[in-house]
Amino acid sequence: MGRRIALKPTGFADGVFKMTLVLIAVISGFALYHRTTNMWALKNLGDGILMKRIGRRPIIIGAFHRPEEEQNLSGHYAVMQFVGDARESHSLYCHSTGKNGKKMTTRAHIQRIHKGKRASNNICSWAGHLAECKIGSSSLDSVRVSTVPHPKEALEVPIEKPTYFEEKQKLVVCMAPMYIYTEWQILLTGIETWLAFGATKIVVPVQSASINAYLILKEYEKQGIVIIRDWPKWPVLSDVNPNGLVLSRGIEESHVNCLHFVKPFADMVVFTDIDDMLLPVNPLDLTAGPLRIIQDLTREHPQAGSFLFEHRDVQFVLPDEESHPTLKKFNFNFLQKTKWKMSCKVWRMKTRVLVNASRVDSVNMHETGIHRLGYVQVRVPCRQAHFYHLRHSYKNVATNESRIDMSMLALQLNIQWRNRLNSTFSSIASKVLNKSSTQSFKDFDRCMSAINEEHWSLQVSRCLTPHVCYSRLTRDIACVASEGSFTFARTGEDFVIALNGRRRVSSEPNCEAPLPKFKSGNYFYLP
Repeated sequence: MGRRIALKPTGFADGVFKMTLVLIAVISGFALYHRTTNMWALKNLGDGILMKRIGRRPIIIGAFHRPEEEQNLSGHYAVMQFVGDARESHSLYCHSTGKNGKKMTTRAHIQRIHKGKRASNNICSWAGHLAECKIGSSSLDSVRVSTVPHPKEALEVPIEKPTYFEEKQKLVVCMAPMYIYTEWQILLTGIETWLAFGATKIVVPVQSASINAYLILKEYEKQGIVIIRDWPKWPVLSDVNPNGLVLSRGIEESHVNCLHFVKPFADMVVFTDIDDMLLPVNPLDLTAGPLRIIQDLTREHPQAGSFLFEHRDVQFVLPDEESHPTLKKFNFNFLQKTKWKMSCKVWRMKTRVLVNASRVDSVNMHETGIHRLGYVQVRVPCRQAHFYHLRHSYKNVATNESRIDMSMLALQLNIQWRNRLNSTFSSIASKVLNKSSTQSFKDFDRCMSAINEEHWSLQVSRCLTPHVCYSRLTRDIACVASEGSFTFARTGEDFVIALNGRRRVSSEPNCEAPLPKFKSGNYFYLP
């Protein structure tokens, strides 16, 4: 046998190998530090290892009967909405009794309400889910829910009674929730504009709002125009606060809740902020509003379950300050100062969503989620139709881009508003209201710019919750808020938590809603 010759590495090869290791380590370090696994995801990664074995703790925030016209299977079904840890695999069982006295236990089909890009990188470690299960009857007021198939360990969850009107509403608007909301002038602009263009019901979830804004909403509610929905905070658990662990403080969860609430009476539903409105591309042509846009789009796309519209930032100038502002003095002449909006661009912009209520089950903040029975999402070209975004654009946004003339809209809104003041709003027309604060808009702009710059730098250190921008300024304004009460049950190694009551109360300092309380539970430890 021949001698074995040991091959010694050359100095060059050894150097290349070491440099390669160093380069791989540097790239891996940057990848961990930047977007691939950002600081928030690293925290989630650590929490996955260093965590107490508490089990799953879904918080059920709504339960609805599935409309029979949406079913393609026999039987009766309930749809529950819950928020839960997105890193957990959730499982729920429904226990109910039919009209014949037969007891039924079924396992729920669970889907996350926003998959895709939301689920690919869980910066927000909690998320909304839908759970649908077969129940004994469509007339049940509640269903018992557990994480194990044993009914003795279940929690009673109330099912909301469906709301009906004499005929289907052609266009319903689901607004984003009101958090610390004080700008009554923008509120009036949004509501009156949607009414002028054919909306018949406007659903407004309220967590906290100024007395003035709430007073205006109540007057619209008396007329059957606005439906106020209480949207309380969620309970703080033993180790986490879910209110700060969902995207944008639960706007998407609120939209999904509104969708299932309006399904029994709505045909088409639009999901938007108070300051986002679907106006004609040329606002001088008031006949080309949302109803005609919807009519044209549904005829062109019969299989569409939803439509995505881009929104353009619009120059927005607030009304001149009044020493003692009242509804009687208010008008929409300030819209005539709006001269510019952003031009349509080639690249993808943020969108707003319009859906056929019976064809979708979930809505994200800027797009749709779960479509039913083969219906699809259609993206509408900006040149065909788009939303006008008036939020914090009080400054000269879009100057020299696309010129617009809002004089016809201002005229129509003024006529509509005068009629309302002389009839249904006459009792509060002379009440002195709080001033709108331009400073709050400027501060909000600065705060949101800082968040956006952080995203462009690819270092996202938190779950995006822009509501913190609203909390920076002290507001010496009286506010109302929604307060929830929750109950819980220990089931197996898990907890099930459910909202079982809500009421309107005076807000905490700075117009913040109070944290909810647990009213009852079957275990000596809180979830």
